[in-house]
Amino acid sequence: MLGASDDAVALALGELTQAAGRGVVVVDDGREVELRVAGQAAPLVEQVRKDEYSREVGRAGQETLSAVLYRGPLTRAEVDFIRGVNSSQTLRTLTMRGLLRKVPNPRDERSFLYEPTTELLASLGVTSVRELPDYTAIRDKLTALEAAYRQKEQEEQQTNEDA
Repeated sequence: MLGASDDAVALALGELTQAAGRGVVVVDDGREVELRVAGQAAPLVEQVRKDEYSREVGRAGQETLSAVLYRGPLTRAEVDFIRGVNSSQTLRTLTMRGLLRKVPNPRDERSFLYEPTTELLASLGVTSVRELPDYTAIRDKLTALEAAYRQKEQEEQQTNEDA
């Protein structure tokens, strides 16, 4: 997967193993190797996670969740387009909280799609996004609005190129 030789991987794993005591450990089950939180860092990581999960998702989180629920699955760029701002941190936070998950993008292997998790749907009291209030009508309106906006952008770009 890394496109590296066995020797290069072994060397890198040796260096990571020597970095023990810095918050991570190398766990090797004989078949797979993972970086994990070191035992001595676990209380700190647990506290950070509790602090992170206890906060409200905020307006940015609500906007992002709404976009993914009603228009998803979406790439980060699509979420950015809908919200008009960079959503990287918000997507990271929502993913860490288990409300969104990253899945491979079948149209572009360089990007991921974000989609709602069953945890998010359950917390909203629905079993499917189709059960969200006015799901079909809102999704159709958002699709039409986005298409109209993109058409306007293309027309403006064409006008600028012709000038």
